[in-house]
Amino acid sequence: MDQKVLQQGTARSGGLLQRFQTELERLRRQSGLSRCAYADRLGIPRSTYFRLTSPDGNPSLGTVELIAQLVGVEPLALLSRRSQAEDAPSPSPASIRGS
Repeated sequence: MDQKVLQQGTARSGGLLQRFQTELERLRRQSGLSRCAYADRLGIPRSTYFRLTSPDGNPSLGTVELIAQLVGVEPLALLSRRSQAEDAPSPSPASIRGS
């Protein structure tokens, strides 16, 4: 299957990438930090954080697992539909690395 067709299908269906990005940004906003400060708090390069949340972002499963560990949630919470992710406990600021 053509890569462009795959990308279009994912964008229309609100795929895993979009769910990951939405949840990562929700957690960041909940922390009260800017994108740069959140990346610094997580201990990842700012450019990596911006790439993860950009339309061209394409995190590996390993990256999703690492980010989940850094923010203190289960990996599936970052990939679940919003209604399911709301059921997951929100990480406290102390659970984010560097606190």
